[in-house]
Formats: sequence, C-alpha cells, structure tokens
Amino acid sequence: MLDIKILGTGCAGCLKMEQMVIDVLLELGIHEAKVELVTEQRMIDYGLLADRAPGLLIDGRLAWAGSVPTREQIVEWITKIASVTPTK
Repeated sequence: MLDIKILGTGCAGCLKMEQMVIDVLLELGIHEAKVELVTEQRMIDYGLLADRAPGLLIDGRLAWAGSVPTREQIVEWITKIASVTPTK
C-alpha cells in the first residue's frame, strides 16, 4: 500500500495537490493507497518548514516541496514507486 502525505498549511495549493494525487491514483487504477493531508506541527516532524510548503511525501520520501507539481510529475513519481504503467 502506498503511503502518500501532502504536507502543508491547508492552503489552496495543498488542497489542489491532494486532489491531483487522488485523481492520478484513480486514473492509474491504484486503490491500495492512503492519502493524508498533514498540517502545521506534523509538517515539522517530517522535516518540512511552512516556507517550503506544500510538500509531497511518498512512502516516507520527500518527492517535492515548495510549489504544486504538475500532474505529469505526480504520475511519474507514483508509477516509479508503485511499478505501474501509466495509460495515455
């Protein structure tokens, strides 16, 4: 099961990233994934300060921080970790 955390303050960018991750998982047919929005103090526990939010943590590894990534980047990271082939 993939463990995906969106690290942020709950801003529009964080919520957009969360929705993009959910959409990508559905498009790839990945149903065994936990997606969680992690805010405030818990962000620091993962080593991300608020000035670098939003961040994307996939299976314990920081994949992205500082802005909202593109959909294509999210597809690339998830397919690499989950070993699935993206559909076009």
